[in-house]
Amino acid sequence: MNNIKINSRGYYNLSVLDAEGNANKEKEIKHTGNVITYAGAFETLFYDNDGNTSIFSAMYAAVGTGTVELTRTSSSLGAESGGRSGGAGGGSRPSTEVDNLDGTSTITTTRTVSFGLGSKVGTFSEIGLWDAGSGGTLVAGQLIKDEFGDPTTVTLLSDEQLVVTYTLEWTIPNTSTNIGSGTVTDSLSNSYNYEVWIQPYFTEYAVGANSNNIRHFKYSNGLYANDEVVFLASDGTTSVYDSGDVGSGFVPSHDGAGTVTFTTQNLTFAPSSFSTTDLKFIGFYVGSSSWRDEGLATTTPVLGKEGGEAGIFISFDPVISKTSSDSFNIQAEYTLII
Repeated sequence: MNNIKINSRGYYNLSVLDAEGNANKEKEIKHTGNVITYAGAFETLFYDNDGNTSIFSAMYAAVGTGTVELTRTSSSLGAESGGRSGGAGGGSRPSTEVDNLDGTSTITTTRTVSFGLGSKVGTFSEIGLWDAGSGGTLVAGQLIKDEFGDPTTVTLLSDEQLVVTYTLEWTIPNTSTNIGSGTVTDSLSNSYNYEVWIQPYFTEYAVGANSNNIRHFKYSNGLYANDEVVFLASDGTTSVYDSGDVGSGFVPSHDGAGTVTFTTQNLTFAPSSFSTTDLKFIGFYVGSSSWRDEGLATTTPVLGKEGGEAGIFISFDPVISKTSSDSFNIQAEYTLII
């Protein structure tokens, strides 16, 4: 299998204002790179309470006094100082989406976080971005660095205010991609070649679309945590069988080093569930019964309907025949690299 990679990178700016809102140019830090942690990428890309990706949600900045370089495996600042301050988010899909013309788009999200006047006093050496006002997951962070990339510090006085601007960039698939192929054999020794087509990140994958619903996710509060499976005929639109809610949902797991694996339940459909002589495509997705992806936008490549929720489609050659005497068993797995 070929894995799909979702790239990410981040930058931050620091501004220090006086009581009148004037910037102290000598304390300004511009466009300094930081790491997006593996855990932070996993949480923000694939989890939310309502099916909308957290990369657009509000996040919270913190400063610290640590002196150790942060890495993608970091889970905290070296020495976080005091409380965090929340930044804008709102959940909306921004207009800053650029088509890279290679099957991917780059989404840019920016959050400006203002700490209260005099709320941070002292000398600070690191900065971080979290998905919660306390606890939560470190999404991004790094030592404060000068224009040469060397660690430095920022000293804040009681009559000064710190403003942090974080920019995060995410490169996501905006079309389907063939990530693997193979052959399966049924109980009657009939062989079928198959291809696995991973689907775009967003349900509405047109560049610049408004919806921020995503295809590859698991609800963090357990809502609609069911496998949905649709069986399609050769035309890609006729539904041979729509399973409804079955199993207990996709289970995304993260190995802590950037590999996210989505695994469906091992599903068995009874002989009486359906019969067909033209089973060409099978789509897997997570959602409610009113959100089912019931067809393909195109069969070459195997691309789900705009607004659909299938994370993957599997295509078969030759088509599969299933009689009312046959049971049907299937399980699917795919990985994304973050």
